[in-house]
Amino acid sequence: MTKETLLFVSTKGETSSASNVRMRYFKQALEANGYALINFEIDLKGVKKYLSYFFRTPPKSLIKASEKADLVITTSPTLLNAILSCKVAKEHGLPLIIDVRDVWEEYAKTAHPLMHSVGVVKKLVAEYYEALNYASKIMVVTQPMKEYYENVLGAMDRIVVISNGTDVDVIKCEDKNVRREKDLVYLADLNHPYHNLEFLLKALKDGNLHLTVIGGGKYLAAMQKEAQNLQVNDRVSFVGWVPYENLTPHLCGAKVGVVGRPFVSNVGYLYAIPVKTYDYLAAGLPVAGYGPKNSALEDFIKRNEIGTYVDQPDPPILLSELAKLVEAHAKYVDKARELATKYDRKRLAQKLVETVKEVLAKNP
Repeated sequence: MTKETLLFVSTKGETSSASNVRMRYFKQALEANGYALINFEIDLKGVKKYLSYFFRTPPKSLIKASEKADLVITTSPTLLNAILSCKVAKEHGLPLIIDVRDVWEEYAKTAHPLMHSVGVVKKLVAEYYEALNYASKIMVVTQPMKEYYENVLGAMDRIVVISNGTDVDVIKCEDKNVRREKDLVYLADLNHPYHNLEFLLKALKDGNLHLTVIGGGKYLAAMQKEAQNLQVNDRVSFVGWVPYENLTPHLCGAKVGVVGRPFVSNVGYLYAIPVKTYDYLAAGLPVAGYGPKNSALEDFIKRNEIGTYVDQPDPPILLSELAKLVEAHAKYVDKARELATKYDRKRLAQKLVETVKEVLAKNP
């Protein structure tokens, strides 16, 4: 019997990005279950980015790749992944699965106000929703996101929650009594501005806690300058990009993992749980979160009693909570690790395998 072929469409970028790590485990699970994969990366660098967003026309190479596929799978954001994937899927009458990692269309209203005001975002979102309506299945990462899209699309039977997660076999501290010499660690893709790292740096100003920031990107220099301006640069270490497979010593050397978002009640910030949360847990770290009130992250931390969450933009409050959590970090190690095993990426990826089987069975 000929292998069924799946076309994976994603954006060309850092191999250590959250989206690529998630996709990697999905692909491994599908290959292990006998599917053939075609990987296609959309290049959105330089002039190509603006041309792609303006014309929204699938590259000829993507059209050609789709001719060999039985199913198209893509991940969003970027919305363009879903829009172009939908166009080639429609052209060949193929089923489509879209993995939605966050509610970008809500985030874009504040992150890209100019594009939103002139109608560019509105056009993109309209085509994006066309893709979501065409999709056989839509995967989301939290229950609040599922409820959001059920309300927007009325697609209750097509939306599946496949949480973000971690690899507990890659990120693990061999000795749970390992000496943790760094107070705080923050994993950040600094190509994005929504980490609200500035607030954390302000909180550190009047204390003596040490922070390690892992990650790079176009905002890295600005964050380093902010640390200097606040005179905390002697207690903040920026170590740059670290491959996922090499995160363990950095995480296992810390006491608390920090996750931040702007204090804005935007659906994009409220409904997602950043991937770093689960990697912290795998390393036995309690989680210190901050951002808008009543977020999915706040609920996750409090429901599992795995750390603290600050919903007020008051640096002294955050500093106080961080200091208490650093002091008590040892009592969270076993609990954090146990919780992480429930979010093992390898196990979660099997939900995609079952989803693919279901879709292909309905579209022979």
